Amino acid sequence: MTEPERVCMAAEEKFALAPADPETTVALLVLTVPLGVLSLVGVAVGISDPAELPGFLAFLGGVVLVIVLLVAVLFAFTPTAYILDAQGIRIARRFARPVLVPYARVRRVALRQFPGPPNIVWLGSYPLRGFFGYFGRFRVERLGWIRVYATSWDGEMVVLETDREPYFLSPAEPQKFCEALRARLCGTAA
Repeated sequence: MTEPERVCMAAEEKFALAPADPETTVALLVLTVPLGVLSLVGVAVGISDPAELPGFLAFLGGVVLVIVLLVAVLFAFTPTAYILDAQGIRIARRFARPVLVPYARVRRVALRQFPGPPNIVWLGSYPLRGFFGYFGRFRVERLGWIRVYATSWDGEMVVLETDREPYFLSPAEPQKFCEALRARLCGTAA
């Protein structure tokens, strides 16, 4: 490998994620609509019986607190970019530590098309799918255990077959990502 190729392999390449699935919007609506309804009920309770209002506001505050904490935790783990660097594929996340998949663990890179999110048999690391994307470990029919760090199942996904379990990624430009990754995998094998 020549010196310019070695320098190129050491530089970081950053890839954006595909646009989010409509399920993300639906998941947010599922949380915000009930809060709006509860707020309207609280106004009605306050108008009809002002003595009941403090108890209802305490209940509403507890519900809002739980939902805000859940959203904050899930938002922290949301994948934001895929970065190819000297060590491997780094999956950047909003506020959580990035996930690193070393090049040495990657056995094969493939592009796959999916008609939509697969049937999840068993939830792994994270409880909700479609909420700010898909991330974590899941058990899926006919695929077994997989790790997903994606925003969308529409279009092509990059599947990294590793020595443990496959990783499913959704870069905005999957072909370009695969080409860059394969170049790095060939460069580390040399």
